[in-house]
Amino acid sequence: MNIKKKTDCKYIVLLLIFMAFIAACSDHNHPTDILENLPILPEKELRGIWMTTAWGLDWPMGNYDEKVQKKLYTDYLDLCESCHINAIFFQVRSMADAFYDSRYESWSKTITGVTGQKPSYDVLNFLIDEAHKRGIQFHAWINPYRIATRADKSQSFSELDAKIPQMWVKDYDKVRIYNPALPEVWQRISDIVKELLSHYDVDGIHFDDYFYPSLSSSESMKDDAEYAQYGKGTFESIEDFRRHNVDTVVQKVQQVIRDVKPWVVFSISPAADNTYNYNTIYADVLKWSQNGWTDVIIPQLYFSTGTDDSSFNQLLYWWSQFTYKNTLMVGYGIYKFGDSTQGEQFQSSDDLKKQFAYATSMKKVKGGLLYSAKYLTENKVGITDVIKDEYKNPALPPCVISSMANNKPEVPSGVLASKGELSWTGTGQEEVKYAVYKSNGPGKTATLLGTTSGTSYPLSEKGTYFVTSVNRYNVESDLSKLTRWGN
Repeated sequence: MNIKKKTDCKYIVLLLIFMAFIAACSDHNHPTDILENLPILPEKELRGIWMTTAWGLDWPMGNYDEKVQKKLYTDYLDLCESCHINAIFFQVRSMADAFYDSRYESWSKTITGVTGQKPSYDVLNFLIDEAHKRGIQFHAWINPYRIATRADKSQSFSELDAKIPQMWVKDYDKVRIYNPALPEVWQRISDIVKELLSHYDVDGIHFDDYFYPSLSSSESMKDDAEYAQYGKGTFESIEDFRRHNVDTVVQKVQQVIRDVKPWVVFSISPAADNTYNYNTIYADVLKWSQNGWTDVIIPQLYFSTGTDDSSFNQLLYWWSQFTYKNTLMVGYGIYKFGDSTQGEQFQSSDDLKKQFAYATSMKKVKGGLLYSAKYLTENKVGITDVIKDEYKNPALPPCVISSMANNKPEVPSGVLASKGELSWTGTGQEEVKYAVYKSNGPGKTATLLGTTSGTSYPLSEKGTYFVTSVNRYNVESDLSKLTRWGN
């Protein structure tokens, strides 16, 4: 080898060593330096409210005029927005009826006063669009089995919808239901969910705690024939058979969600007493959680705090031990506050503060739902003021579909602050919204100002700002470049 080649090799080796040293320093120090100087994103939390339409309780309250209905709903949403509530769980199918044009069941009597009568507007699209305009998620709450109710067996049920086969129905003293034991019913419920998902931009499908009916001591479930046909020899008991029937519906609903719109959240709000769930309505909630058949479990903890087993905090602690593959949220019974029949602790808002504080201390709890919407408007004993104080700043809902948690969207670029407006270049990805933050300093928790589907946001005060993108799974990107506005 000649001298020139040796010299060239020597320079190349030295250059490689120098580059490796720089890379090592960069890999070890630079990201840490950056992280130490970045603001911290606030905790994600679902803040929801149930809106009940059975008997018109929250909406439309017996109002059948389109303008009145729309204003009642948007007034609710405006109040929710002012409380920084980010999700509404709206009952779109309470008694085998529909708030949309369905091939399986008729238009709800709740909307027009007449079963099967088509309203003058696209009700469900309106409900969803108005929620989304305000950055509020829309979860479609349905009751899988209930068809009708009556005070007692001396009264008659209303005429069965012609779309529902009579042989699929079971009548009891106070309730008429789809027969949970029939494979045809399993498929019908799955088809109803598929139809809803296929035509409407919902963010979630939600069941409450109506599965098998809770009967009086004098009643029988009257399902011996179904057990003999479908379950005997397969299940050790008729109770196991009933739980299997409910399990199957839960699994089928989850599967159709994953097949049609996999980002849609599947949640169930069981009764607070899991013995009741398991032995009375045959809902094996812990099994669903162990198998990941639902995304979120929201026990209805409609009790005051205390030391009894049935108190709010004791029940929440119990549920926190059994979340398994689910996200845990809390059902708050705000309807009890200010009701003189509910006991001393509900005669002020103090216990609601305690409930929020206890739930916040539980790391597994990722949000909660308030029951129900009209009580937010009434503000008895100042509960709405407590809620506003608890939810001081906006929050993003968490990602509850764990398989997608690491699938971050792209970071917004080109962030600029000028003339009272923050602007950025969109990521170009579909189904992405943008979260706008004000920095409170390095290493401090930033303040979420709001979300938008656009690429600009108005600013009202000087400060340092940044943006993230958020996909349909509620997964958030890394932070954009920080930019300053104002002197």
